Amino acid sequence: NLKFDFSMTTADGAKLEPVAGPGLTGLKNLGNSCYMASVLQCVFGIDRFRDRYFPTAADHFATCTQANPAQCLLCQLHKLATGLWSGRYANLETDSEGRPAHQAGIAPSTFKAAVAKDHYEFSTMRQQDAFEFLLHLEKQVDVVERSVNSGNSNPNKVFDFTTEERLQCLGCQKVRYRVEPARSVSLPVIKRPLDAGFAPVSLAECLDVMTAEEAVDGYQCPQCERPTQAVKSTRFASFPKVLAVQVRRFELVNWVPEKLDISIQVPLSEVSLEAYRARGVQPGEEPLPESDDIPNPAVASQQQPVVDEEVVSQLEAMGFPRVRCVKAVSKTGNCGAEAAMTWIFEHMDDPDIDVPEAVAQSESLEAVNPVAVEQLAAMGFARDRVERELRNAGGDAERALDRLLSIPDDEADVAMESVAEPTIDDSQSRNSAFELTGFVSHKGSSVHCGHYIASVRHGSGADSKWFMFNDSKVVAQEEPQPEQTYVYFFTRLD
Repeated sequence: NLKFDFSMTTADGAKLEPVAGPGLTGLKNLGNSCYMASVLQCVFGIDRFRDRYFPTAADHFATCTQANPAQCLLCQLHKLATGLWSGRYANLETDSEGRPAHQAGIAPSTFKAAVAKDHYEFSTMRQQDAFEFLLHLEKQVDVVERSVNSGNSNPNKVFDFTTEERLQCLGCQKVRYRVEPARSVSLPVIKRPLDAGFAPVSLAECLDVMTAEEAVDGYQCPQCERPTQAVKSTRFASFPKVLAVQVRRFELVNWVPEKLDISIQVPLSEVSLEAYRARGVQPGEEPLPESDDIPNPAVASQQQPVVDEEVVSQLEAMGFPRVRCVKAVSKTGNCGAEAAMTWIFEHMDDPDIDVPEAVAQSESLEAVNPVAVEQLAAMGFARDRVERELRNAGGDAERALDRLLSIPDDEADVAMESVAEPTIDDSQSRNSAFELTGFVSHKGSSVHCGHYIASVRHGSGADSKWFMFNDSKVVAQEEPQPEQTYVYFFTRLD
């Protein structure tokens, strides 16, 4: 991290003044933990997270039944919120000349141990992908919040929205719509090479690419009853309170992931997403016939290709989760690491990206581990769902949990593959105007090296103020610079 420090000075060279107070408490670097600190500052800058864990901390500490509070993630979430928002630990130091100096910050050691327990990456001292940590944090919060107030207090709900996928066969011109739950989007960047580097692009241009139609070759049309060409596109069926956006800044060059240093011009004022709202079935459109796209497991195990484990290992070495690597290699027909990595980047925002692909693995047909069934059922999931998802995941409890959390109980047994017309959620009529309220920036050649910082907006509109969190250092940021951001947080203006 020392090689990739961010400037703590203004454009004219003046040092940025350190600040401290409620919501302005720094987090000590525990050793390559800036990815975690940056995400936490943005997440706990969201009202719903602050209000869930800060005011109720004392009540939870008094009633927690866990034998060891250090291992209770709810305890650690309340403790972290108290540390960040009470202001008790945000005290400026003084330098040798008696001038205000940066605060010491708090060390989130027990929080990291609790949230990263048993995780093969986040439990280490290595640098990690900030966006992957955000997804992991959301999943852990989902698990612990299921036991509190029937999950109604879960602050992750601010990220929830739905997308509408529209698919049209170019042979018969008939269409199919599907609505899927989501919590984030993955934004492509547009490469316009210059003599040195790349030309900047606008946020709107990237959103245009994300929602544009893309070709689907070899689509097995149930109407034409033969392989045809189709086009598909994805738009917002509803809008979340807070939209998390990951920027796909990395591509594979000569088998090595390289960062694209492309500036994205993002307005600090209002951003409208109305142009990307789903339109639903249009007059004159005819739906494609419904079809059962769920294969028989026994048949699938014979038809699906065995993935090239060498390519899977190459992708895993780059930091991608194994389930995505296996799916990418399978989907690209074992055509090599470059094709598989391109597939991963293109499908980062797919709602089922972390649902395991049905590859030829005989263990998926075996009886499930009763211990895993008991562990997952104890979290409040129906036993039949648990057993089904464990079989689909080849007995992997972690993958099964991902699936259990990603689909609500009342939707689990509903075939969503073919829907003539999506159900219109009341939230679809909500305001589509957003405002940038936080972002995580990265400096370095890879998400697994370099340094992360966070910028968080306090307040809204013209009266708001920006602050930069560089581990334990916190400064007022008169001119926030979101151009090189890796993860954005936009808050809906209600």
